[in-house]
Amino acid sequence: MSAPLIPVTSFAKNELQASLSEMAFRDRTERLKSLDAELAAINRGAPARPQAALTPSGGYPQTLLLPDIAPAPVQAKKIEPQKLHPKVRPLATTLSADAAMLLSLVVKADEAYKGAQLIDLAALTVKSALGVSEQNAVAARTELERRGLIVFRDNGSGYRGFLPRL
Repeated sequence: MSAPLIPVTSFAKNELQASLSEMAFRDRTERLKSLDAELAAINRGAPARPQAALTPSGGYPQTLLLPDIAPAPVQAKKIEPQKLHPKVRPLATTLSADAAMLLSLVVKADEAYKGAQLIDLAALTVKSALGVSEQNAVAARTELERRGLIVFRDNGSGYRGFLPRL
């Protein structure tokens, strides 16, 4: 039994909470900006917008104002290339790009587990972590094994996996 290549840490949860709060802030800001734009249009003497009357389940009519402002288009941001671990940077020029990224992930995972866990580098795990094909994942792992940068360990009790050797 070996540890996953990308450990789940509390730091990742903090990032998620920060991003959720940032999204809520952006949402509130967009609503306020649309309200300001609507009030500015009313102050300029723009014609009143039609109101849609709704009848909720209680039967009392309510008025719902529908915003005329179209939502801003969502643009996908390019993912910045992940930074290599400082121990891997000197070796990056001699390794393929996939092997350098894999070695960086292995070293980061080893530091997260403080060297106490063997790291699972199955082809499917590496494929999903790097976003490459299985053949490229196996080639990257083989390249690192051949150069002696990662070592496979099996103690016979079911614990097997890789350790970085830098």
